[in-house]
Amino acid sequence: MRLFERFRLDNHQALMWNYVFATTTGFLMCKQFDTVPQLVAEPWFGLSLVTGFWFIFTYLLMAASTQRSGVTVTSLSSKLSVVLPTLAGVVLFHETLGLVPVLGIVLALVALVLVVGDKASPHIDSKFAQAPARNDMHSEALPRKNWLLPILIFFGTGTGDILMKLTEQRNASDDMGFMIAFIYLIAMLFGLVLVSFDLIRGKSKWAWKNALGGICLGVINFFSTYFVYKSMRLFDNVVLFPVYNIGVVCLTALAGWLLFKEKLTWKNYLGLAIAIIAVLLITAKP
Repeated sequence: MRLFERFRLDNHQALMWNYVFATTTGFLMCKQFDTVPQLVAEPWFGLSLVTGFWFIFTYLLMAASTQRSGVTVTSLSSKLSVVLPTLAGVVLFHETLGLVPVLGIVLALVALVLVVGDKASPHIDSKFAQAPARNDMHSEALPRKNWLLPILIFFGTGTGDILMKLTEQRNASDDMGFMIAFIYLIAMLFGLVLVSFDLIRGKSKWAWKNALGGICLGVINFFSTYFVYKSMRLFDNVVLFPVYNIGVVCLTALAGWLLFKEKLTWKNYLGLAIAIIAVLLITAKP
């Protein structure tokens, strides 16, 4: 998505194409397909409708929050939401959490703040919105009204992770490809509505080049989601989501440094070091 700006791609159209190609990839991987009556009868059908909508709804929340509250606050709100699926693992799914993993999760939150909180590039905003976003990342305080969207993102992102876990639990099949493809199909339909609304209002013009960004993002997006679902059957929430979020943040920071020449501060390096320790503690066996 960082490359969308460089090639002047329309973010909403590329996002819609991302869902098109993620859906296509999913259906190509399916070993079996449900008929419409079978689909409606699936125990995960209702939740998959909500999850598909939640994918694009959370994206739109992040777009609005980035414009109003800045990159740093938005990123932190999204990543710190790992607290919610972790707590859900204990409360809803009756997972056990020892003292050492708890310490690891606390360190993981500290690492996320250090890695994300002081490493922001002004042009990152444009990956979320076409209009230049107001950058408040270095302001000492945000107006009270601008904290509403980051709070919604915190609960929205965490709820999305919990929805994924719930759909996984209701899918007894060894092949989850069809369910994931269907979830992306729902997100694609909402993406089509979003793009159509932009075109009708004259906010953007149709360009086929946006499909190129969509195919690159969509294939990666599908396999990312696919392996998260697979990992849910191997690891508890209290292990999976903290390690997953730490991995995303650390690899993103390193990729920004290597590919986009972003500068890392001493706080970022400290956060990366703490993140490694946190992963070791979270995954430690008694």
